[in-house]
Amino acid sequence: MQQTEQVADIDLTTMDEETAKLYKLYGRPKFKLAFPVAIQHLLAMFTGNLAPILIISAVAQASITQTTMMVQAAMFAAGISTLINLYPIKIGKWQIGANLPIVMGTAMTFVPPATLVATRAIEMGMPNPIGVVVGAIMVAAFAEAIVGVFYKYLRPFFPPLVIGSVLISLGISLFTVGVNNFGGGSPATNPNFGSGLNMAVAFGVFFINMFLQRFGTGMWKISSILIAMTIGYIAAALLGMVNFDPLYYASVFAFPQPLYLRPEFHGWAIGSFIAIFVVSGLSTIGYTQSITNQAMGREATNKEISGAIFADAVASSFSAIFNSLPNTEFGQNAGIVAFTKIINKWCIALCAIVLIASSMFPIFGAVFAAIPPSVLGGAILSIFAMIFTNGVILISRSGFSAKNITMLTIIFGIGLGFAPPNNAALIQSFPSWLQFVFSDRVLLISVVAVLVNLFFMTAEDFANQRKEHAKKED
Repeated sequence: MQQTEQVADIDLTTMDEETAKLYKLYGRPKFKLAFPVAIQHLLAMFTGNLAPILIISAVAQASITQTTMMVQAAMFAAGISTLINLYPIKIGKWQIGANLPIVMGTAMTFVPPATLVATRAIEMGMPNPIGVVVGAIMVAAFAEAIVGVFYKYLRPFFPPLVIGSVLISLGISLFTVGVNNFGGGSPATNPNFGSGLNMAVAFGVFFINMFLQRFGTGMWKISSILIAMTIGYIAAALLGMVNFDPLYYASVFAFPQPLYLRPEFHGWAIGSFIAIFVVSGLSTIGYTQSITNQAMGREATNKEISGAIFADAVASSFSAIFNSLPNTEFGQNAGIVAFTKIINKWCIALCAIVLIASSMFPIFGAVFAAIPPSVLGGAILSIFAMIFTNGVILISRSGFSAKNITMLTIIFGIGLGFAPPNNAALIQSFPSWLQFVFSDRVLLISVVAVLVNLFFMTAEDFANQRKEHAKKED
């Protein structure tokens, strides 16, 4: 790509030179412009980056020391992984990283298989269940790397209709996360879930963000998410909704220690993660496409998507070495890029640098970790809606021919109709491997979409798509 690549549908001639840099992939805007953008990316992903760690550490009966190390590692790994995507590593003809404004983080997608592996390890009497989880991740990540290696040849099997369906399923799944945060976190753990106070703060953040996006100009619009969350954070603190205990107990400095969790390698555990790593690759394709389509006005190239998938695989293995769960492209941050059109890599790099600093100075992390769920929910709900919308846009680009409508009917009929919680009793008689597929909406829709596309694809369709993508690469 040319070093001048910029947002396609924004007139940069109406802006001053420094502001215009925000809408260009390359270049370094002034710190006062770039830092607020970086922080709003950080705020959007921070809790989501730590939540899977807290869930799995509890299931795996990890000690407080192990959990603390995992939280620290999650920030460190996310920062390093994000930098790799921004500034790719080239090894011969292979590129690890997309060279795009991508933020990485700990993926909630891997919570179900990690839960199953940890639970089974405990049932088998293994003394180090969390080590079994990270060891399996370290090896299984190579399944996604294979998708990255052969993506150029596999791309016809993942047309916009398939990727759009996956994005829609991701958006629907994330809506639950956003709404739960809106209400105050989780109805199971928060007795004040859905209270008027939580809802008022969440809706306040939501509407401030929307108002600034609609009527704001300059930094008010660029930093709308950050401004809305800052106002929400202050209001929540004044209302007594912020728990400052993490700040009192956070240590000043600590460096992440690799292999602290003593990874163990078992074939059954590794196998439990392989399918979800392939599905994670499909999610990455969708998020990468939404960034280039909505913020840059073009399709993502084979090199960019392959590099992004490669980065997911390498980052996930790296994360496991540093005692964390898999790292993948974060949907909420892809949504922010699509929403704001700010694609400058330096802004994202600043976010990565703050993440790494937070991992070494836990007190910084504690400040972000103290953000009330309702404040976060008010900010991220619109971002999750953008992911859903990007899926609709991708499907619309495929057209609504009779064949495509039939394909979508099958994909969503099975993928949504049989998805949890609708299918709990129905799938009890299914084989265990099939129950696993039907236990997660995103996994189910991904599998069904790929199979339906294969069933309807003709040799002519395959050849035409290969020619089309080859022409775009040229």
